[in-house]
Amino acid sequence: MDKTVLDEDSSPKLVPAVVRATQILDCVAESRDGVKLADLVRKTRLPKSSVHGLCQTLIHLKLLKLNSDGCFVMGPHSVRWANVFLANSDIVDAFHEVLAEAEGLDAYTLTLSHLEGPEVIYLSCRNSSSPLGITFRIGMRVPAVFTATGKAMLSAMSPQELARHLPSEWPQPITPSSVQSLKQLEIEMAQVRARGYSLDNGQLREGMFCIGAAICDRPFHPVAGIALSMMGAEARPDIIEHVGMQVRVLADKLSQRMGWA
Repeated sequence: MDKTVLDEDSSPKLVPAVVRATQILDCVAESRDGVKLADLVRKTRLPKSSVHGLCQTLIHLKLLKLNSDGCFVMGPHSVRWANVFLANSDIVDAFHEVLAEAEGLDAYTLTLSHLEGPEVIYLSCRNSSSPLGITFRIGMRVPAVFTATGKAMLSAMSPQELARHLPSEWPQPITPSSVQSLKQLEIEMAQVRARGYSLDNGQLREGMFCIGAAICDRPFHPVAGIALSMMGAEARPDIIEHVGMQVRVLADKLSQRMGWA
């Protein structure tokens, strides 16, 4: 360890401004609807001028942003850090562990993904031997509204969080089956909440059918999604229901393994 970081008694030398900035970020991260400046001052017990200056710096660095209500919410740069953490964290290992224990799913491709804004980013994949006509690559981005994991994660969010992840402009449909509007998506999300898993009936790629489920670390806060992909010709109603419940169970087991249940 770098000796310049330690005191004579081996205690770490903390930079006060960094500690205060972290306090502010923690307060904002704990709130779903954002935090006003006065509330940050009260919660952190820091001088108002210090909080204001730190918040302006964090906004400039895109770690915070102001919403339409004048509240501070987490900014996009913090999400990028979260994605890097998730890609290298135990959730990827846990994903493969629960798949290794699952029975009857070897014929299907299974993916783990995360949301960044309105896009799904793939974190890991276990491919089947059956060709799907698409290769899921780690780091690949696609519009969340067209994917099984995207729909599952969006459906699990609070209305306030959902608004932050919906596209400002509707993305160009990828296939003729791609969901065409927010109204149509809302209908699909209501169905997801009712049955516990989402469906992508050729919206990402024609001839492919995907089933997804959200992984939450607390209520209304999805941190990842798991999906199973098969050929569209295989997706009979009885298969969809049976496999859908298996995907839901996999997501729950992964959440439990991470200590979130």
